[in-house]
Amino acid sequence: MEFALEFENISHRFGDYHAVEGVSLQIPEGAFYSLVGPSGCGKSTLLNIAAGLFAPTSGVSRALSTPLDGINKRAGYMFQQDALMPWKTVFENITLGPQLRGREATGEAMDWIKRVGLDGFAHHYPSQLSGGMRKRVAMAQTWINSPEIILMDEPFGALDVHTRLRMESEILSLWTGSGKTVLFITHDLEEAIALSDRVAILSAGPGSRIAGIFDVNLPRPRNLIDIRTDPGFHELYSKIWISLREEVLKSYER
Repeated sequence: MEFALEFENISHRFGDYHAVEGVSLQIPEGAFYSLVGPSGCGKSTLLNIAAGLFAPTSGVSRALSTPLDGINKRAGYMFQQDALMPWKTVFENITLGPQLRGREATGEAMDWIKRVGLDGFAHHYPSQLSGGMRKRVAMAQTWINSPEIILMDEPFGALDVHTRLRMESEILSLWTGSGKTVLFITHDLEEAIALSDRVAILSAGPGSRIAGIFDVNLPRPRNLIDIRTDPGFHELYSKIWISLREEVLKSYER
């Protein structure tokens, strides 16, 4: 099995604070993998290490078998808050990445605008869009560069429940059959199970570690509108929640 991302005994400190300690994780190519844990447990720290935004204090991180040294150029990053340029239109925001790489992408950008359901909004500015529409632009902005790895840091956390469900369905539609690997950060265990092939639980910080890894053996394609009523979903949720609940309670004590 080939791995898109590997963390080998990763530890990271911010001054005297130990964010993560001794984390080892292997994420197969083409998988949809989620990290879940209490607030402050180091989820975003690991994602930033995977992006190459900073190096771990100790241990080795790899992308597609190559040790990371600087920015991970094989990954695209979708942040909690969109990174749209307010003075650029939807079209201009989506084409910015290819332009910076010396690539003309006019036709491709228009295809992506249609694909994420923004046909007719190419010349609108971010201030003229709803929160869900801005997320659609951010998805197109990330995917148009065709990265092999997609890193997502709670991208839908600020959306209302109905828009969030729609965006979750959109991301699964984009990912299915693409061969791309997704590492998805979320506080929401239901969201992690609904989307993922595998869910890893991080322990309460400081010094967070892997507290459990669970396979999500729910069939694909998944109907996210109804999946939460599936008995298999409830069984898996209860199993993972036992591990996650313990870590959440520890985080309250600290």
